[in-house]
Amino acid sequence: MILPDKAVYLPNTTVRLSLTEPAPGGASLRVSRLDQVVRSLPATGGVVAIDGLPEGGYGVDLLAADGGTLASTALDVRSEPLARPRYGFQTDHSSAADFAATTRLVRRLHLNAIQFYDWAWRHSQLLGPDRYQDPLGNEVDLPSVRGRIEDLRALGCDAFGYVAVYGISRDDQYRLRDLQLFDADGRPYGFGDGFLTIADPSNPVWAQLLLDGIDEAAARVGFGCFHLDQYGWPKRALRSDGTLTDLAATLPALVDQVIDRGHRVIFNNVNGFPLAASARCRQVALYSEVWPPRNTLADLADLVRESRAASPLPVIVAAYPSCFGTEPRERAEAALRLIMATVFSSGASHLCAGGDGRLLIDPYYPRNHPADPATIDLLADWYSFLVRYGDLLLPPEVTDITGSHYGDYNGDVIVPGTEPRPTPGTVWARVMSAPTGTVIHLINLSGQGELDWDRGREPVPPVSGLSLRLRRVTAEPARVLVADPDRPGPMRPVDGVIDGEHQVHELPPLGAWQLVYIPHPEG
Repeated sequence: MILPDKAVYLPNTTVRLSLTEPAPGGASLRVSRLDQVVRSLPATGGVVAIDGLPEGGYGVDLLAADGGTLASTALDVRSEPLARPRYGFQTDHSSAADFAATTRLVRRLHLNAIQFYDWAWRHSQLLGPDRYQDPLGNEVDLPSVRGRIEDLRALGCDAFGYVAVYGISRDDQYRLRDLQLFDADGRPYGFGDGFLTIADPSNPVWAQLLLDGIDEAAARVGFGCFHLDQYGWPKRALRSDGTLTDLAATLPALVDQVIDRGHRVIFNNVNGFPLAASARCRQVALYSEVWPPRNTLADLADLVRESRAASPLPVIVAAYPSCFGTEPRERAEAALRLIMATVFSSGASHLCAGGDGRLLIDPYYPRNHPADPATIDLLADWYSFLVRYGDLLLPPEVTDITGSHYGDYNGDVIVPGTEPRPTPGTVWARVMSAPTGTVIHLINLSGQGELDWDRGREPVPPVSGLSLRLRRVTAEPARVLVADPDRPGPMRPVDGVIDGEHQVHELPPLGAWQLVYIPHPEG
């Protein structure tokens, strides 16, 4: 294994890579950016230092003397470390938490943002003593939390303090009754059987209470960033005076007030509500938690598309694979692969992993799932793939050109036997225009009778015999390269032949997801 010392690096700073096992004789480390090798150095000693990398996403491969790939990782080099957020979580805030395991996961998965979930004393009163129990009885040790925030910063990772943006704790509901929102029958809107009631985000008293609490949390605990949560309802409700309020307007306004105080923010657009309005806020990213009726892989792709159309901000999808709690590991992993293939190829990242090696399977994050080491290995390969090929996946300039370029009628990109939309039992093909070339995503839906994203399934059977017909643009044939998150290592060139106005390439067997890259011709 190759383990970077940070989740993200500033340009032209020193990168240190730890080799967790001695490299065999003649082994070397190769650093590449897309298909271009930028560094090659001997793999000697337990730690290798690399200096002078400019901004970009890089792959790092440990190669045997015969050129075979022994291990791989990735490096994210950014002048703005949160420009491409990869979100994780932390739920154990006790003094006994194994935070060393958390920081190891941060380094291995390149997580540059961690949500500290339910760290607060009360939802409507964030700070209490230095040591307390949260409303559900979990131990919180604020001195430990402060130290962990600093530990993360040293790794290039920011800590986001969770705040329920309009949650009134049970103990405060009578005192703050006039700040609550009410239904048509005059009952306060509640959450969790009265555990919380919902405040009016536009009420200036509530806003001041929330803002003061966030300011105090920043000063006393050390949070520079905050995760602002909501529940997706009510969307319109009555104030205590009987007037109607529209939360699609009042929630983003409150988010802006937090940002105006100098805090960095991620706000939860539940199922995309109120995405169009919150997209105008100066957030770190557009974040959406996914619930029915967004049940299918197509729904995940649509949510990312809607988010990217609304704003150039990076996009994070919080889709919790509850199937890890109900299905055998292999079936749940097969589902996770298709979730990540859909989300990553659409141009977003996925909140899934955190803590000391856990997966989110429930909206109450302490009800998580301890991941098998094999699942962490899978995530390490796929998250490294996201970093390595982020320049082909994530920039706002990446656009879906499937409708204008794919298929026999258009004639620019033809992959016989595939479909341009996610269809059970097929291979889903999408064509993207990226700043440096054309990208074709092939996602393996063969053997699937349905495409619910949160349903365990048998591992997808490999698909062989796929070919790419690419319209020739220049006399010299375009280069075609492939990459696969389940086959870590450098991009692999694919030879082709000329067939009239097309060049034809026989593609390697397709696992869950294959990325096909055609760089723009030089000149």
